[in-house]
Amino acid sequence: MSTIDPNPHKEQGLEIYGAPLNQAKLAVVLLHGRRQSAQDAYKNGEAIGLADVAYILPIAKDRTWYPHSFMAPLESNQPALDQALDCVEATIEELRGYGFANRQIVLMGFSQGACLAAEFIYRRPSPIGGLIAFSGGLFGPDESAWGEPTAALDFPAFFGTSDSDSWMPLERIQRSAEAFRRAGAKVDFRVYPDMPHHVCADEIDAARDLLSALLQPQTSLS
Repeated sequence: MSTIDPNPHKEQGLEIYGAPLNQAKLAVVLLHGRRQSAQDAYKNGEAIGLADVAYILPIAKDRTWYPHSFMAPLESNQPALDQALDCVEATIEELRGYGFANRQIVLMGFSQGACLAAEFIYRRPSPIGGLIAFSGGLFGPDESAWGEPTAALDFPAFFGTSDSDSWMPLERIQRSAEAFRRAGAKVDFRVYPDMPHHVCADEIDAARDLLSALLQPQTSLS
């Protein structure tokens, strides 16, 4: 693990696990859940087990990205939510500065981190390689706050969730996945019966498949 320059939260540097940035073929911005440590968050990356992937972890102040439920009125999570979105944006820009192309950057998160990842790419569309959301969806008390993204979401997106998670209602995650699909994303949405609030082995397999596909060289038709 190493660190690079401090992020906009001005609490800690960005922690890096997996492949060194100067050797990695893919960079995953890994967003931790509420109160998770970087080491806890990286367990999912470690389980995926791909050698050419660097995991970059911005760390929220007090390890909490926003104070209330992601389904609360948007203003109740401000200004923390916008600050967190700014942090994600700055992290992506830093990776581009290291030479990573858009297709080589993926957003991945669990719980709070998954909500933040989904919200960022929906509210601030930016060319990326993909989205992996473990138990997370879009913000606001209902869909009226979502609108439509300002650009097509042209990337693969995985959403995995339980059918019995009180923190992450199934209908909200499903509706979020549908919103991404309508906006152009190639969505893989999976529901796991009676799964506790964690990441299961099938979700890890799905994430590995998504990242492995991005690691393959692109071919062009002549």
